[in-house]
Amino acid sequence: MGEIFPLKNKIQNYAWGSHEVLGRMRGVPVPTEKPEAEVWVGAHPAAPSEATVDGSVSPLNELVAAHPDRFLRPDRASDWFPFLFKILAIDAPLSIQVHPTPQQAVAGFEDEQARGIPSDAPHRNYKDRYSKPENVIALTPMKVLTGVRPQGELRELAEAFGADWLSSRVQLSPKQLLTEIIRLPQDAADRAIEGLVNAVQKLMTQDGVSATVSDAADLVNLVAQKYPGDKGLLVAFVMNLMNLVPGDSAFTPDGQAHAYVSGTAIELMNPSDNVLRAGLTPKHIDTEELIKVLGEHQDAPVLQRPEANGLGVEQYAMWDERMSVQHIRVLADESVEYTFEGTSAALVVDGSVTISAGEQNITLCGTESVLHAGDSTSVTITGEGELYIARYV
Repeated sequence: MGEIFPLKNKIQNYAWGSHEVLGRMRGVPVPTEKPEAEVWVGAHPAAPSEATVDGSVSPLNELVAAHPDRFLRPDRASDWFPFLFKILAIDAPLSIQVHPTPQQAVAGFEDEQARGIPSDAPHRNYKDRYSKPENVIALTPMKVLTGVRPQGELRELAEAFGADWLSSRVQLSPKQLLTEIIRLPQDAADRAIEGLVNAVQKLMTQDGVSATVSDAADLVNLVAQKYPGDKGLLVAFVMNLMNLVPGDSAFTPDGQAHAYVSGTAIELMNPSDNVLRAGLTPKHIDTEELIKVLGEHQDAPVLQRPEANGLGVEQYAMWDERMSVQHIRVLADESVEYTFEGTSAALVVDGSVTISAGEQNITLCGTESVLHAGDSTSVTITGEGELYIARYV
């Protein structure tokens, strides 16, 4: 039998976060004073969860570093905690960003270390040595920007919006198109942005506008209001705009340009905070470093739905066969029998549930979680609520 530890998770107060979503999950008064963007579950040193172990509370990264054999699998590749698990509450578009490959992450981290850039410096690009592939699972309807639109859509948008700056570049490869937009001189970018915003006003009064053009007009309107004059609008305009319904999952590989526009979601990723940004953010932007890590291919992901096992558990496959995310909805007056395996974190997003193993009973509400480590552990889950479980087996 393994061990189960209660976790207290930190909330990140980024500007794009919601003043209501995570507050409602926790059952506190809303609107909250600060925007609440992300709940982090894991051992990343930027915002480690705090675990109750042997009667005392300690940051999970310190516990893992001191006792890796207790908290990590014996067949692990390293002593780094294997994932970062999040809830995202998106009230404004996130920055357009790209994550490095494992090789790029190591090289970038070592370079910045050698140059003496402090780990918490705002202009630091590489916070750790790890890549950051990620899967997002929609809890509510969600809009996602990812990769670059097919050439047919780009031509349609260029014509509808009178975007000469785009029509002259439609034939470029996805990476080259993004590169040229990112490197546009500011005066040319300003004219292009003004043209898109002015075109939206005309398109809104036209009949027979296609769904592609209409959705793009809504996107331009939203981004221009949230980030007026930001060159990132031009990048967003050429990206695939995907509408996820609750339960949809989308994978973002290393090198893929992406941004989440709206909605609430669960996200599982490698335990990294390495982000290169192209716009729509007050944070540090290093466009040339972003161009270096941009992948050649920028295809839209195939949306995934979970597979049910018939015992009240749905499962999403991840990019690593050892990783998965499981979804459980617990109904009142019923129970779910579940077996924790490997290094796992169970995170509640709605209601209240109790996880019972032998004489141990842990009750969790929204945004609260537990960590499992060691041998497989059979538990009974009761209450009324919804939880997601990240596993590394």
